[in-house]
Amino acid sequence: MVIIDESGIIQFANRQVDSIFGYDHEDVIGHTVEILMPRRFHGRHLEHRQKYRESVRLRPMGVGLELSGRRKDGTEFPVEICLSPVDDDGHVLIVAAIRDVTDRKRVEAELGAQLEDMRRLHELSTRLIEAGDLAKGLEEILDATIALQRADFGNIQLRDADTGVLEIVAQRGFFKTFLDHFARVDSSDESACGRALRKGERIIIEDVEQGGGHVPHRGIAAAEGYRAVQATPIRGRDGHAIGMLSTHFREPHRPSDRELQLTDLCLRMASDFISRARDAETVRTARDLATRANEAKTRFLATASHDLRQPLQTLEMLNGTLRRLPASVAVEDAVAQQQVAIGAMSRLLNALLDISKLESGAVRPEPADFSVAALFEDLLRAFAASAAGKGLKFQICAAEEVAHSDPALIEQILRNLVSNAIKYTQRGFVSLSCGRESDGSLRLEVRDTGIGIPAAQIQYIYDEFYQVGVSSNSSREGYGLGLSIVQRIVKLLELKLQVRSQVGDGTVFTLAVPAGSAGLTRGRAAAQELGVNQQPAASPRVLLVEDDKSVRDATRLLFAVEGYHVTAVATLAEALEHVAGEAGLDLLVTDYHLANGETGTAVILALREALGAQLKAVLITGDTSAAVRDLPRDPLMRIASKPVKGDELLSLMRGLLAA
Repeated sequence: MVIIDESGIIQFANRQVDSIFGYDHEDVIGHTVEILMPRRFHGRHLEHRQKYRESVRLRPMGVGLELSGRRKDGTEFPVEICLSPVDDDGHVLIVAAIRDVTDRKRVEAELGAQLEDMRRLHELSTRLIEAGDLAKGLEEILDATIALQRADFGNIQLRDADTGVLEIVAQRGFFKTFLDHFARVDSSDESACGRALRKGERIIIEDVEQGGGHVPHRGIAAAEGYRAVQATPIRGRDGHAIGMLSTHFREPHRPSDRELQLTDLCLRMASDFISRARDAETVRTARDLATRANEAKTRFLATASHDLRQPLQTLEMLNGTLRRLPASVAVEDAVAQQQVAIGAMSRLLNALLDISKLESGAVRPEPADFSVAALFEDLLRAFAASAAGKGLKFQICAAEEVAHSDPALIEQILRNLVSNAIKYTQRGFVSLSCGRESDGSLRLEVRDTGIGIPAAQIQYIYDEFYQVGVSSNSSREGYGLGLSIVQRIVKLLELKLQVRSQVGDGTVFTLAVPAGSAGLTRGRAAAQELGVNQQPAASPRVLLVEDDKSVRDATRLLFAVEGYHVTAVATLAEALEHVAGEAGLDLLVTDYHLANGETGTAVILALREALGAQLKAVLITGDTSAAVRDLPRDPLMRIASKPVKGDELLSLMRGLLAA
């Protein structure tokens, strides 16, 4: 503390002047106060003293400025000064309290540096969470570590899990010579990183030119221009080294404890980031393998759907031909039994392929609004004959509602439920109805008066090959796959299916389906329904395109026995060659999947263009994928699914020809 008169002369100084400024407190008395400040401020301070005399008051000095004091030896240091006026018999004296704030400024600077370091680490951590590239993320960690240690160079190495060798994956500041020299380092190497790997701990070489460390690599160090090195292992989740982080300094140096603590934070970030990146790579690899497996399954199922149905299609055509040829009663009975066996094989094959497709993920829902009434009418047409054959009533309740889901998959669910209901009902009825739930969704019900399901067996009805009341070694109708398919489709569509049953009184299956938008027309946007009993003109000219010789020959034989003038070819080129020399063509029957990637739809388009006419066509396919379901509606084309029965195919052809 010093007391100054109106002229700026020091009248009093306490003993702290000695410890702070290096002056004896009596030595400064009689001197102007400027003796305690740097010479460069003397002139400016005289002006400030004059202004203060004009407005004397208690206040800090130099608010917002960095003030400095000057010691006796000429050194400068930061100070804070507070001025306080004192009245001494009409004279104003100024008491100046001067505080040396060197330590506080140092602490503030250190805290500021620490806050900046923590801010940098926080930003780095945030970026690493979103980073997807391993090399780029490690470069950011390395840059942060170099900045925290005030280093000049640095590199990060990853350890090969099989060989244990360290390989550089990120670096800053090195020439190619260094990178080539340390391209691969193992635990036997005498470099800092080699020793750190061998000992499993941080290695610091304060001066590579002193002591025994780094001796084999002093030439590289001199060429690169570094004198000090620190290397610290990056540890994985199991505690073992998965890499190494090294920093290099141009001058002899040892990082401070605080710098090493911050480095350890960077190392933990590196460990977490490497582990996450490797986990993500593992997941990506597994996902890629799963994707390829699913694609292989899809290709297999597409091939199986076609190739496995081809022999059945041949048998269907041959069976249809045999039933049209004159034969004895015994032969007719054998042909009828053959038809039953073919039908059973077809149902089993279709069910197995449906289950395979559902489990492989090859079936993708395609939700849309559809008319419940139109769906019920389709099912009535499909099952009325089989129900009547057992003396059952098959009835549908009027339904004007519109549902929203995948119409093809909903139809498949109801087909399986209705088929089961007819199978297990000996008398009475099977019905389809639609109602609304309290939440606005639709309730589709399949009800029968059949044998019912015992309560203890309801939990098993969705198992493959399980049938109520049928032992595993007895003869059976069907294979117990329908409800297993139903359950898979219900899960795929994320719907809810409930069953209520009473032995002897029948069963009710209830399917909850989201409601669709009102205003959809009652019928589907389908082709015009054609009569199946209309007769074609005499000897219509039919072109058959089928690449499978056995199916082609069997189908050609059926058509010929039925009275058609038929030409059978295997490719699109042969089909075009035929129509180029043919006077006319009444109907095209073509397989969908042909050899060499050709398709039946391409054949239809090409022949229509060649003939310049709207050629009628039947497209036969074993493909049940969305590619076939989504074919554009064509009033002059019908689609038949393999294995199609001879009678059904001929009926389809007669109706199309008569349209």
